[in-house]
Amino acid sequence: MSEAKAISRRGAFGGALGIYTAGGLFWAFLPFFVGLQVGTGGMTQAQAGSLGSAYLVGFSLASLTGLWWVAKFNWRILVAGAAAIIVLCLFTLAGTDSYGVSIASVFGVGLMMGGFWTIAYRIFGASANPDRSFAIGIVVAYTALALVSYVVGQFVVPDHGLKGSAYLLSAVIIVLGFSALLVPTGAGEVAGEAAAISYRPPPRVALALLGILATGFAFAAVWAFAERIGVAAGFDSSQISPVVASNLLASAAGSVLAMLLGTRFGRRRTLLAGMMLMVAAILALSWSETYGLYAIGIVGLGFTVGFVLPYQMGTLAGLDTEGRFVVLITAAQGIGSAAGPALGGVAVDIGGLQSLVIAAVVALVLGAFLFLSISTDEGA
Repeated sequence: MSEAKAISRRGAFGGALGIYTAGGLFWAFLPFFVGLQVGTGGMTQAQAGSLGSAYLVGFSLASLTGLWWVAKFNWRILVAGAAAIIVLCLFTLAGTDSYGVSIASVFGVGLMMGGFWTIAYRIFGASANPDRSFAIGIVVAYTALALVSYVVGQFVVPDHGLKGSAYLLSAVIIVLGFSALLVPTGAGEVAGEAAAISYRPPPRVALALLGILATGFAFAAVWAFAERIGVAAGFDSSQISPVVASNLLASAAGSVLAMLLGTRFGRRRTLLAGMMLMVAAILALSWSETYGLYAIGIVGLGFTVGFVLPYQMGTLAGLDTEGRFVVLITAAQGIGSAAGPALGGVAVDIGGLQSLVIAAVVALVLGAFLFLSISTDEGA
């Protein structure tokens, strides 16, 4: 069986959906994690944001090295081993008060979850219609993550804090870890191919990666402090947690719309329209003193990021004719997202939430410009 057939068959796609969902669990938990560290852990906004960034640095490192490891090792063994390490790191987080141990633990979680996404993206990108595959992945995963986020925020965090949350996430990881049985053993590597591989992406692929990075930064900077924005506006956890969970559900809805529209109106024009709506959602948070505007901003952010991601990833997959650099999507998202919580925390500490909004908007405008400079296909 050829590599393309092996990693795009239906069973492989189902396995990819499972590990893609597992790889997003800590991301869905991140606003509550940051809030717990600030509210009960005694950390500053910048310190708590740095924990989120440590997770995302590990996440990005898995993808950056993916060009080397993704074709060399058995994916089923990697997924099973990564699930075990994630559970160990979550249990460590639940039982430590050490900032250093926490940094190491969230880094480990990020490294393993980044590996999940790297394998999943390789499978999605090998499909006949990558835009649709990425959209389906987001719809399925973010719907599941919205449910987990709602349960954690509404029932676990208020009564059981970080320890209860870590135990619940571990249980979900164990269940989703059985997706390892569905993924293929690996992409395989043609004899002698490794010596000929170039690790330098073509210019247009590099621009697409930078655009994805800028979008990841903007989204993560706001997402990591979604709970804090609500608290600053005077809302309690019973009001905030449904909005945060709805963000993830809205992401799924945005991807459903992307899946239905496809490239009917041109991939590039549709993508740019979505990114401008994303800017509007973030700007709404500048006036989040009312609960309605807070909900519009957070839910709108989720909807628009779910809408633009399939087009961004589909653009890159279309440019990456050999399917080699699609694994770097995780790195681009991860690096941008790693910088988001850390620099966002610094912005909040220095200039308040308005500085956070400004930084996110500037990043999105830059990302839109980068994609505008890429001629993608006849539907662009």
